[in-house]
Formats: sequence, structure tokens, C-alpha cells
Amino acid sequence: VLNIIVLILYRVGYDGRFLGVGGTWNLNEEKNPDAEIVASGVIVGFFIYTLVFLISFCFGTTEQKKSLVEIIMNVVGCFMWIAVGGTALHYWHGYQSEHKFTTFNSEREVGLAVGSLCVLTGATYLLDTVLSFLHFSKDK
Repeated sequence: VLNIIVLILYRVGYDGRFLGVGGTWNLNEEKNPDAEIVASGVIVGFFIYTLVFLISFCFGTTEQKKSLVEIIMNVVGCFMWIAVGGTALHYWHGYQSEHKFTTFNSEREVGLAVGSLCVLTGATYLLDTVLSFLHFSKDK
């Protein structure tokens, strides 16, 4: 659910246009394409990974719990989500809209929400890593 919310906000959070995570500041406050490529990969890639995992779980198989792959994917997911969230929080915290001194910018607020939700998703993957490791070590 968190991943879907982040995906929707990331794509249409700027008044129906692409929001992005930012990544760098320059004179025009353009977003860094490298940060956007990584963020898109993490958001979409882990959405697909989680969806496939949940579908296999719904079919009643827990064989993936006995594999080290789940633990590795969760660790990678934890670090990648926190990195994307940190980049988004860094960029959107210092963001100024074209109206320099307005106190409320909807795109800034949505950007901070995306960053916070990414960090929260990373924490969720960390919790899943711990639970997966406990399950993995119990079977071995």
C-alpha cells in the first residue's frame, strides 16, 4: 500500500504532473536525471517485486521464505528506499517555488510526504528483513 501511494504521488503529485524526487539544485531548480532514474527504478522495481511476492504468498507457498534471496532483496530494498527518501527530503525541504516567499507550496508538501513515505517504506523493509532472517534461521 505504501509503495502504491508513493508511486502515485511520485507520478502525479505536482498538480497532476510529474513530481520527482529532485536530487540537485541549480539556477532553474531542475531535477537531477540520475536521481530520478534511480528513484523510478526503486519505486517501480520494488512494487513489482512486492506484488510478485504477495501473489506467490496468496497461492499458499512459503518456499521463498527458505531462500536467502528474500533477505537480500529486503536489505537492498531497505537501503534503496531510505536513499531515495533521503534524496527527496533533502531536495524538497529546501525547495522554493516560483513565488519565492509563499509559505505554503503544495508541491513542496507532497515532495516531503513522498520522502517521508519512502523512509517509512525502507523501515518496513528493515522490519521484514528481521522477520525473514528469524524465519530463515529457524528453518536452518
